[in-house]
Amino acid sequence: MEAQAKSSLERIRRISGVRVLVVGDVMLDTYLGCRALGVADEAPVPLLEIHSRSDALGGAANVARNLARLGAGTALVGLVGADSQGDVVRELLRESGVDGLLLETRRPTTLKTRVLSGDHYYLRLDEEQTSPPTEAEQAALASTIEARLSEADLLVVSDYDKGLLSPGLAERIEGLADDRGCRIVADLKPANALTWRHLHLITPNWSEARSICGLLDPGREPGENAQTIAAALRSRLDCGVVLKMGPQGMLIAPSSGAPTRLEALCRSPVEVSGAGDTVLATLAAALAGGADLHEAAWLANLAASVSVSKPGTHAVSAAELAEAITRSTSPS
Repeated sequence: MEAQAKSSLERIRRISGVRVLVVGDVMLDTYLGCRALGVADEAPVPLLEIHSRSDALGGAANVARNLARLGAGTALVGLVGADSQGDVVRELLRESGVDGLLLETRRPTTLKTRVLSGDHYYLRLDEEQTSPPTEAEQAALASTIEARLSEADLLVVSDYDKGLLSPGLAERIEGLADDRGCRIVADLKPANALTWRHLHLITPNWSEARSICGLLDPGREPGENAQTIAAALRSRLDCGVVLKMGPQGMLIAPSSGAPTRLEALCRSPVEVSGAGDTVLATLAAALAGGADLHEAAWLANLAASVSVSKPGTHAVSAAELAEAITRSTSPS
């Protein structure tokens, strides 16, 4: 146990020396805290009075925030609109220590507004346009990525299916990464997964993994066996797989060798939103720092347990992860 703790703590220390480039769909999450006043007079709907508002980074921006909290030098490439939401995203990135390399576009910044009252989650309002970038925007994004890849130890792709990662841009990204020998770790939406050809690792959740398998073999039922699904993805996409299964933990299928299972470490989560971003960021940071996939997945699983035990979308710091390592490896 002591040897494992020392090794894991050393992995965390190494993260402070790595540089990671994140490319993906940038979003702003807005939370409206409300007081329930009853039912509205004009319609049988809840009447809520807003008493607080808070903003947080979402999508690829939250992945970048998680990486920076772990100590990695982090840059983010994405799109925002020429609007106040884009200004908020830029400011939050600065506060988080992320180098925001954001291209301003005519599309509005993707915005998710959640309406909450106490422990009750009333609804979510999405404001977005998901058209792909123009050819000029793709060229500008590719130029920015090319300029920063020479400094990066690893490239992270965070796909929320908001239009940024068009087939044309994906092809350019892979070509640039391949030219520089830079590994790509990706969290992909099923609709875009088959676009990619040269990935090092993908991190689908259970639903996404089954959907991707369905696209790989149309008309064939993927089944419910996690090892079979992970093996199929690994074989067909020619990359490693970390299959996120929520309360059932994770299944790790490296590019070669037998899959292994990690049990979930938090049995009573407070908030699961953002946990996938924490997993992706921790995997990427650890791999960039020289960990193998099993070491990186163990750290990511532990980081996820810390994240879901906190209220809100929580980005785990290096200090929090180190503390969790010490607790998990101490004799009970």
